[in-house]
Amino acid sequence: MGINPFWQEDVFLTLQAICHEADIVEETKFNIIETENLAINLISIHQNLLPNDYIVLQERYQQINKQLVHLWQDVWLNRRNQVLSRFRSFSEINDRFHGRKAKIKSISILEAKDFLDDNHLQGYINAKLHYGLFNGDDIIAVASFSMARPMKSKGENYKSAELVRFATKAGITVVGGLSKLIKHYLKLNPVNDLMTYADRDWSIGKGYEKMGFELTEIVKPIFFFLNMESGIRYLANKVPQETLDEFEQQKTLTLQKFLTENGYQQVFNTGNLKYLYYT
Repeated sequence: MGINPFWQEDVFLTLQAICHEADIVEETKFNIIETENLAINLISIHQNLLPNDYIVLQERYQQINKQLVHLWQDVWLNRRNQVLSRFRSFSEINDRFHGRKAKIKSISILEAKDFLDDNHLQGYINAKLHYGLFNGDDIIAVASFSMARPMKSKGENYKSAELVRFATKAGITVVGGLSKLIKHYLKLNPVNDLMTYADRDWSIGKGYEKMGFELTEIVKPIFFFLNMESGIRYLANKVPQETLDEFEQQKTLTLQKFLTENGYQQVFNTGNLKYLYYT
């Protein structure tokens, strides 16, 4: 299919600049760029494949032990800096900072939001507790967690919590940083297990498995509606209320058809990997 002259060429040229080499892979259904350490499948918003097509491609690259990411057009256009940070991390060209040298401090919601919006591919999401790793006065990594909650289905006194977000400062790999933050959280908030998700578009979960997390579930692909003007992805039930009210006022179109006729495009991911860390 080749690389088109717009956003896909931009990705290709940027990768060449970062990695000093990148190759276009000839495929009939996919637009793939490969570097030494990474394969990137470029997905246009108006593509016509199904999630399983991309899952099969993921599995093909896993068999040759090569990281594949699915990069959607809207993600590149709206989160370019964060995408480039992930590319640099995958390509092992970040500066390395040992987590044992960093200090841990609780940080405010505003500090966590600013950092995660700048450095996490999916930005900030609500969480109760936020901890930062500091090099001097500079935050170099942030982890956000839920509060512990009872899980009576697993036992009378069983408690679980969630690692909601983790990100490092662009250009830096904090060696052992996430492990240090998790240990700090568990010391202050004892639970029986800690749950988290890995986005299959971007991860096969190796980092979690190295820390002792166990894969417990492969979550099915999730469909979103992309607002073509704002670039924001919404779950169907999270579309702005004004738009949902307009949908309810008409009686002829399905929600999907209504949204696609009113400035939205349906997109999806390839699902998530659910991990549990038992304490």
